[in-house]
Amino acid sequence: MSVPQPSPAPVGPDLVLRVLYMVLYAVVFWILTWTVAVVAILQLILRVVNGRVNPEVARFGAGLGRYARHVIEFLTFVTETVPYPMAPWPPEQ
Repeated sequence: MSVPQPSPAPVGPDLVLRVLYMVLYAVVFWILTWTVAVVAILQLILRVVNGRVNPEVARFGAGLGRYARHVIEFLTFVTETVPYPMAPWPPEQ
């Protein structure tokens, strides 16, 4: 697994805009964390009831995981690319 290299730091008005985006995406990440928790509990219940995982819920969870990675990379200055909806949804791998 390759580790992304930090991008150059923005200067001036770009930094102010980035701080605003960071506050917004910190709230998005908080909501995302609770959504992942609900999906995990739902998948556990479905596994207990049906004896197998639901592939649609698993695919949704995987998409949330990819999105969370993009948000975390933006919040920790690994990338300057603002996550969805400012950029495309992360593709399946």
